[in-house]
Amino acid sequence: MPIYLFFGDTDPFIPLERVRQMESRLKELGKDYTLKVYNDADHGFFCHERSSYNPLAAEDSWRELTRFFHKHLQESA
Repeated sequence: MPIYLFFGDTDPFIPLERVRQMESRLKELGKDYTLKVYNDADHGFFCHERSSYNPLAAEDSWRELTRFFHKHLQESA
């Protein structure tokens, strides 16, 4: 099952070092994944009710996620 991971590069809860560790492990395991890190995006960048909301990252991640679902849900149907 493919996975898509989104992170903000200023997220204090999931630092970039941890993101890189996850990516390394996914590669080691040969997993089908996409990982995207958004510049100047904090934890919860997608939630418009938070001070960390980042409209550019939120719009792009929504567009990317809907493409991902369309591609993979169409393939499995």
